[in-house]
Amino acid sequence: MRVEVARHAGICYGVERALKLAEEAAESGAPVRTLGPLIHNPQAVQALRDKGVEVAASLEDASEGTLVIRSHGVSPAIIAAAGEKGLDVVDATCPFVRKAHEAAEVLVAEGYTLVIVGEPDHPEVEGIVAHAGGAALVVEDVADLPATLGTRRVGVVVQTTQSAERLAEIVEALLPRCTDLRVINTICSATAKRQEAAHEL
Repeated sequence: MRVEVARHAGICYGVERALKLAEEAAESGAPVRTLGPLIHNPQAVQALRDKGVEVAASLEDASEGTLVIRSHGVSPAIIAAAGEKGLDVVDATCPFVRKAHEAAEVLVAEGYTLVIVGEPDHPEVEGIVAHAGGAALVVEDVADLPATLGTRRVGVVVQTTQSAERLAEIVEALLPRCTDLRVINTICSATAKRQEAAHEL
């Protein structure tokens, strides 16, 4: 059997950064927990445990020490609640995800109806919705778009791991439904490179 590895593969920058921040936090000797697993890899999660980094399923599971926010990001309310509990918060939100948060905030502040291209139940998308104040329409594909949007001003951001093709399809479908369409492409560059490399295979 022949195994080919794509030109771009492995842990992305955002997750690698989160792992490093968690390991650095553990060096203090204080209790360290991540809010959910930092990576979908049991071996890597166990390696963190071996270094003193545990996983908290929810904020209630972290009562002291340091709380590491994973690269998906969370709502501002969770960050605030962690601070109120006296936890030392290490925000390892991926810079690309943070860009999506900021873009959503700007579009809502400027009066656009926000459309997020992504998976409704994904933690990253939930965080983007929260940063938009809860006012957003999340769509995975064109079929999720309503016939009418009730507005002529639409702003679009996208989950960082979505494909450019999916974004383009939804933007094309939105064009005839509004007169003022602003699109901020928040797809992670590493994701784009991985998708391109996969297509090459």
